[in-house]
Amino acid sequence: MRTALIITWLVLTAAPAAPAPPAAPMDYPTDRVLTLREQNAIVRGWKEKRFDTLLPGLMRREGIDMWIVVSREYNDDPVFASMVAPTTFASRRRTILVFHDRGPEQGLERLSVGRFGYDGLFTVAPTADNAQWEGLRALVAARDPKVIGIDTSEAWAFGDGLTATEKDNLVKALGPKYAARMTSAERLAIGWLEVKLPEETEAYRHVMTVAHRIIAEAFSDKVITPGVTTTEDVAWWMRQQVATLGLGEWFQPSVDIQRKGGLPKETPPEGHVIQPGDVLHCDFGLVYLGFTTDTQHMAYVLRPGETDVPAGLEAGLAAANRLQDITMRHATIGATGNQALAAALAEARAEGITPSIYCHPVGYHGHAAGPLIGMTDYQQGVPVRGDAVFRPNTWHSIELNVTADVPEWDGQPVRFMLEEDAGLFDQGWSWIDGRRERYYLIK
Repeated sequence: MRTALIITWLVLTAAPAAPAPPAAPMDYPTDRVLTLREQNAIVRGWKEKRFDTLLPGLMRREGIDMWIVVSREYNDDPVFASMVAPTTFASRRRTILVFHDRGPEQGLERLSVGRFGYDGLFTVAPTADNAQWEGLRALVAARDPKVIGIDTSEAWAFGDGLTATEKDNLVKALGPKYAARMTSAERLAIGWLEVKLPEETEAYRHVMTVAHRIIAEAFSDKVITPGVTTTEDVAWWMRQQVATLGLGEWFQPSVDIQRKGGLPKETPPEGHVIQPGDVLHCDFGLVYLGFTTDTQHMAYVLRPGETDVPAGLEAGLAAANRLQDITMRHATIGATGNQALAAALAEARAEGITPSIYCHPVGYHGHAAGPLIGMTDYQQGVPVRGDAVFRPNTWHSIELNVTADVPEWDGQPVRFMLEEDAGLFDQGWSWIDGRRERYYLIK
């Protein structure tokens, strides 16, 4: 995209039009970020559809006919935000959500024990604040569930949202009969968070275009003046753009340099000054429509007289793209993350590539629920979380790097780091908004 177009887009998004009806499915704007009111209407509709179409099947798959999710204000269960509309910022006092599967004929019942229905997404089982546990006890006894799922897990943070105090209270409230029926709902929590609706995927493509446009402008002559601009200048510019557009963030953006001959050992607080001939790399993520992005792209600062990237740097980036292809080919539905890791590393090494693979799910969280394909310090496989299997309609951040010697840099090793979000569907993998196969060029 030309710089002028990027500037125009950012101006439009920074000053959105007055509230308007929500965008129609598959018709997201290309010139602005949705208003908060538009976002609320869209996201709330997804939540209701997910409850009606996804959750019953997930509960039956895991053999759980009642799922109890307990949170306290500002100490939310990791699944909580995925279950309420954007008008809810945190649990209210104590929140007890109950999902009861009454079977295929009657369907799923969703209840909130207390006073809050969370924008009508839950039927309120009314109690006073100091009588919620008694209300829950009566609700459970009336429905007599056979298996009660609770969010406790050793391996999965996403399935471990029930605090020790609230678990004690829950056991006391249910009594010996029903407490004996409690089991970990870790796999249910993971399944709920990882599987996405087609409508959510279409919206995520819109979200990713915003992330990619911010990176494209950050790695442009508009933001970077060689010899003047520092890496920290660019990182803070990216973060400010996210705030200006009214979006969220889940980590501080970073920008780093690789340079022929190396960099000074000490990094100044303001970052290294960007110079001609530098290879730049960014790690950037934002939050929009309740979804997170996670992207790493690379740029090159042209030397005087250069019109393109040296061939050795081009070859290194192509090898990183090749590693993406290899990794995704082995990460098939039904395979585990550890199986994909071992097969991809073996194939890459057989081709002469020096790989490191550390992919993770993405979506409601940045490092989200689902199988891992390695970690930076776990290239032999990840215990438990690497043994999870890939499922359709899930999103993953394909994060990895290749190290290669660059002839134009006197054989100096360079790391080529890429990260791009992709979806796994019944028909295979699809990049959410394409992938980067070229460097951004900065004059």
